[in-house]
Amino acid sequence: MRFSLKSEYALRATLDLALQASPSGVARTSDVARRTGAPAKFLETVLGQLRRAGIVESERGARGGHRLALPPSRIRAGDVVRAVEGPEALSVRPGGQRPPPGGAVASTRALHHLWTGTERALTASLDGVSLEDLVRRVQEASGVPDFSI
Repeated sequence: MRFSLKSEYALRATLDLALQASPSGVARTSDVARRTGAPAKFLETVLGQLRRAGIVESERGARGGHRLALPPSRIRAGDVVRAVEGPEALSVRPGGQRPPPGGAVASTRALHHLWTGTERALTASLDGVSLEDLVRRVQEASGVPDFSI
């Protein structure tokens, strides 16, 4: 299973917005692109998808930009991936196929159980990590003390 660059950039962008968060501030696309290494034009598309999914808010104008629509603790990595890749983004079944009805051979059923278990584990892993968790990991890795209570 491989995730697309779109998912990578969406996660980088939302993490960046969480790290740069200020109560009333917004981040310009060009600044997020510079900090995350994402191409600005592509990032505009990604941020638009995140906005439509209710993960990001946008403001137009000279002082416009983007900010998270929810607290980082309420945004899961899985939410971000599904927002840009679609609801079947975490499906690991070849072609999203289900086993054939009725007389499926034992090997097909065994593989179905493998794909289903893998899908559940992947979903649990991505839905078990919030942007707040990722912010904490970044802060720990960079040696920035966390004085929040």
